[in-house]
Amino acid sequence: SLLSQACHLLPESPIPLLQLANAYNAVCSEQDALTVLNYAQTTFPQSAQVNYQLAQQQLMLGEFAPAEQTLRAIFNLNAGPMLSHVLFELVRAKRYTSDDVIRLQQRLAEPTADKAEQTVLHYALGNVYHDSQDYLSAWQHFSQANLLQLQNCDFATKQMKTFFTQTKTVATSALLAKQRGGVNDEITPIFILGLPRSGSSLLEQMLARHPQISAGGELPYLSREVDQYLFAQTGHHYPHSIQNLTQEHLEQAALIYLTALQRHSRNKPFVIDKLPANFQSIGLIYKLFPQAKVINMTRQPAAVAFSIFRNYFAASEPYFCSLTEFKQYQHYYLDLMQHWHSVIPDYVLDVSYEQLISDPEHTMQSLLAFCGIDWDNACMSNSQVQTPITTLSNIAARSPILTLIKNDWVPYQINLSAFLPACAELESSH
Repeated sequence: SLLSQACHLLPESPIPLLQLANAYNAVCSEQDALTVLNYAQTTFPQSAQVNYQLAQQQLMLGEFAPAEQTLRAIFNLNAGPMLSHVLFELVRAKRYTSDDVIRLQQRLAEPTADKAEQTVLHYALGNVYHDSQDYLSAWQHFSQANLLQLQNCDFATKQMKTFFTQTKTVATSALLAKQRGGVNDEITPIFILGLPRSGSSLLEQMLARHPQISAGGELPYLSREVDQYLFAQTGHHYPHSIQNLTQEHLEQAALIYLTALQRHSRNKPFVIDKLPANFQSIGLIYKLFPQAKVINMTRQPAAVAFSIFRNYFAASEPYFCSLTEFKQYQHYYLDLMQHWHSVIPDYVLDVSYEQLISDPEHTMQSLLAFCGIDWDNACMSNSQVQTPITTLSNIAARSPILTLIKNDWVPYQINLSAFLPACAELESSH
């Protein structure tokens, strides 16, 4: 309401409108945000920022043709470095032309393009060359993009070793046996977790077709609000914060999470939280929500590695922009998942991306049975889910499932050789 007032008080500035749209998104009113941004574009048609934010909203909601039109309108405006991001989005949406490729190459040659802009351009050109099957040039651009982005990282993945070791040490079977009692929540969380780029967005969209399930997307509530509360009570962050918790602590922590999750429920009894990194917090999830449904998405390691290598993650975290760093992160993930399967058997269901693609109906039936939810044919519908997708998968996850059967990583087998033995090992373990 305050931002709405600001829009009236500052009618000559687009900033309050952009912030109002952000606020609507924050409270899961994405269509209201779209309405605000459409109005902002009508009022400030020459604003590159307004047009770019509108295009992002359209992509989030699956409106690809309007998004392309909005992005192309920015070419006629004074966009500056934003032009590189516009071109990147056109490439990502597979709606680029030969003229767009020329623009990418020209912008990369500009001495005014800083490292951040060069990173985006290299990712875009890498995908252009991949599409044209010039795999050598594609790998060179992906490598340069990763190298530039890695320079912005302020820590190394190996520094996380202590955290993962302590998580296993703290989260013993005895500790996890002391859970929140008397659970009778109105909504039940479904956690989809694992490594990034393993198919969680696709699975979420398929589940969200079910009339009892709502898609929440990647939610930060465990690592943010819940962790802050437990730190205030114990003086420790996770994992040490889960030691010596009283029932009152567990009840309040669960209430904090469920209150935030309620925003995404759309009056449905099951709500998905698909933040991949929640695999680190399965011990906390088990103590707070013993009735929760936890799904660990797995995928061929070489496919995951290549998908991360070719995609631009805005957050400069080392395992998102270095195959060596990702290999280390993958090791921590596999080791911790083995621990969770050992100390809380049958709490986590492993679901293979490849199996989901090749046998979707049987996989979904087994998954819903695990969740205690009756089968509904809507899960196999080809209708597009209107749930917003805010991740890199906001385009691919809306594609027909048969179009997702691809092995984009195969032309780069030599470069991905470190992940191929792990691939065979993982497949045999499942």
